[in-house]
Amino acid sequence: MLLVRKERIVIATAMNILKITHNAGFFSCFSKKLEGIVWFFNTHKHLSDQIDTAEQFSLYKSDPSDDLNLLYFKDSDISIPYNRAVKFYSDMQFIDYKGLDFTGLRPFIEKYFSPSECVLSIASSYEKKYNIDYINTCAVFYRGNDKSTETKIAPYEAFISQAKKIKAQDSNIAFLVQTDETEFLEAFTKEFPIVIRIEEIPHMNKKISTIHDELPTKARAEFGVDFFAATLVLSKCSHLITHSGNCGLWAVLYRGSCTNVYQWLNHSWERSKGNRFLIWLKIECKKRLKKILKGNNGWTVLSFDK
Repeated sequence: MLLVRKERIVIATAMNILKITHNAGFFSCFSKKLEGIVWFFNTHKHLSDQIDTAEQFSLYKSDPSDDLNLLYFKDSDISIPYNRAVKFYSDMQFIDYKGLDFTGLRPFIEKYFSPSECVLSIASSYEKKYNIDYINTCAVFYRGNDKSTETKIAPYEAFISQAKKIKAQDSNIAFLVQTDETEFLEAFTKEFPIVIRIEEIPHMNKKISTIHDELPTKARAEFGVDFFAATLVLSKCSHLITHSGNCGLWAVLYRGSCTNVYQWLNHSWERSKGNRFLIWLKIECKKRLKKILKGNNGWTVLSFDK
């Protein structure tokens, strides 16, 4: 049996087993699991016969032997034939989400990340308790606190300004606010006093920490269920204003598209710095090529394909 190691992903190729042991934040575990599954699929051109992720979500366990995948996900027996390579890696949390391979990833999410009946039941209870009208609701998903150690956090005013624009377009829009940072909630409700907030999801004063680290160990598995359910609710709203990170990424993946998604990334909305650079590079190359060809034996380039 040949063992291949790839950043906390162990593949026993002779037995066609994929073992993923990555542990970090809640949706970080989702991202690494998906990355491993897609990597195996692209490499071997078929799915692994067995995927062992029992060691994941260790930060949410009160008993290390627990397999929380059984709590969070339900089994699906759909088949995924290999037709082409699918693109996904965990650092895509920090790309422009319009670049996600939604079509290619959809069957993987359905097969390996379908919410359990427990999670779906909680999500349904939130819909009823908070009377959420998805068509007329804009979700506001702001991840602060320790996320500042990984990326540049949006100023509160950026999210508030975007919300104002949406409200100006449709006065009937209500805001569903999900944040881990108390100060953001306070700032947002100063501008919009009446908002929906899922009270079962805690928030805390700004600090370099995470919600699960602040909870008693025995409460963390249940928090995972509640947070998963809340994210599903956010994903179904007609508009979604989101940060860039694993939480925002999975809200968009469960949404299935970037329609009416406003993503804060690298100090701007929606478009990543990398994409801006590529656009600039393309323009500059065209300009320089045009100058070169204009002086080439009298030939002038009149147009370029876009």
